[in-house]
Amino acid sequence: MNVLLIKHPTTHFVKTAPPVSGIPLGLLYVASALKKAGHDVHVYDAIVGADESTWGVHCNNGVYRMGASMDEIKKIIDEINPDVVGIGNQYSSQADNAIKTAEAVKEVKRGIKVVVGGSHASVMPSTFLDECNAVDYVVMREGEITMPELLDSITGHRDITTVKGIAFKKDGKLVVNEQREFIKILDDLPLPAYELVDMERYFYFNEQGKDGRETYRYPGFERSVSMITSRGCPFNCVFCSIHLGMGRGFRAHSVDFVIKHIKYLKETYHIKHIHFEDDNFSFNMSRFNDILESMIANNLNLTWDTPNGMRADYLNEDVLKKCAMSGCTYLRIGVESANMEVSKKIIRKNLKIDKVIEVAKLCNESGIDLEAFYIIGFPGEKINQMKETIDFAIKQERLYGLYPYDMFTATPLIGTDLYKICQERNYIYREISAQNLATATQGEGMITTEDFTPEDLKRLLKNFRIRHLFARSIFSLKFLLRHPQYFFIRFKNKFHIGHLIKSLAGFKLTTFIAYVFLYRYKNCIIRKVGMEKRRIL
Repeated sequence: MNVLLIKHPTTHFVKTAPPVSGIPLGLLYVASALKKAGHDVHVYDAIVGADESTWGVHCNNGVYRMGASMDEIKKIIDEINPDVVGIGNQYSSQADNAIKTAEAVKEVKRGIKVVVGGSHASVMPSTFLDECNAVDYVVMREGEITMPELLDSITGHRDITTVKGIAFKKDGKLVVNEQREFIKILDDLPLPAYELVDMERYFYFNEQGKDGRETYRYPGFERSVSMITSRGCPFNCVFCSIHLGMGRGFRAHSVDFVIKHIKYLKETYHIKHIHFEDDNFSFNMSRFNDILESMIANNLNLTWDTPNGMRADYLNEDVLKKCAMSGCTYLRIGVESANMEVSKKIIRKNLKIDKVIEVAKLCNESGIDLEAFYIIGFPGEKINQMKETIDFAIKQERLYGLYPYDMFTATPLIGTDLYKICQERNYIYREISAQNLATATQGEGMITTEDFTPEDLKRLLKNFRIRHLFARSIFSLKFLLRHPQYFFIRFKNKFHIGHLIKSLAGFKLTTFIAYVFLYRYKNCIIRKVGMEKRRIL
């Protein structure tokens, strides 16, 4: 069959993160599986496929759209003339765009079968089947085995009732088949079908500052890719939705497979940086340690980071030294709350805060820039406990440079335990809409309880952001006094000089000060990451 997989356009709001691009890794895994099954496969990314000059065009009330127009998407569909279109929908806040894309498919040709998959589809298949007439099937959870089987059923080679992990309509009623077991041996999966997209197009967008992930910048940094080496997380954090699509069991590629994957990307696409997107990259410490040692032994000479975060209590001095030696630019850890009662009983993370302090100290000594996720506003949390988290974040930043990757507000994502708790106790303050879900984490809280209101959270966050600026300034001053060579190393480099000049464009003094003094990746400068043609350290 002729199959087209689409990454749909996205909608953004003033109080959310800016538009970014990013390789559609999930679609590329499914594309590889379909190719292996003998299908003709095409992948269209409506984000990078569009003219970037149209990005950020404002519509109504500060809402703007990113990516190709529906007319552009229809043109692609008409040219490829697929039998089946698969649409990847990662976030609940973007479900409407998946539906609009499905409707565009049917406007081109009613007979095309439309399949939607992704995180939201895994939790709420009814969104696409009860509320939309343009979607024929929903694939829940992992799609690498399910999609080929579904296509077999469409061609009449398999009974639709035997295809696990799908939902569809029959006689006007929603049918949800038995869930498929999670893929146990990930090494059996082929590599993502990178060849089906224009990788240089993604590198171009990275260079323009539209990378989907924060990256320490150095010559070649734009040649970054995301990689997932494991799936599932055994922990039980109340706010997390990852287990809904990937399960609680930890499943991982072998170390040899990971190194083979990295070498393939390096040799084929000349990548320089990897974002390890695993939800629990270091859960198996023996495996994590072996990956680091193999990266060093193979002299891969690239950099990497962990944008989704890691657990602090899985890190130690020896591992952190290997992280630095293997090219780690920064690590992120999930702290969430500094109050042990909240961490253990409410969030169910049960992370000892002393371990966070220990890791912050070690990273500061090892030359690894460290960032932390914090979240306030959980049901059952008191305002004084939120203040304890804020005080902790400020102190650790001032002392060790532990950068708070913002202070988020708890968001009741559909299907999570947090969502269920809020529903049961009638704590959800605003409608569960795309805009409200998208803006909730940034301070537009959706939860109100007997202990706090969204306005209380806004006041706390305003106080935090002011103190955060002062804490960052204090740590930066101490760092520069300890490392007077910092400016010499940084600004004798043509690359950093170029970015310094750009920061002066438009005489934006605050941008200049932030770029020179408050730069987040100071340790990378001291380690000369990307500045010399030699293996890091």
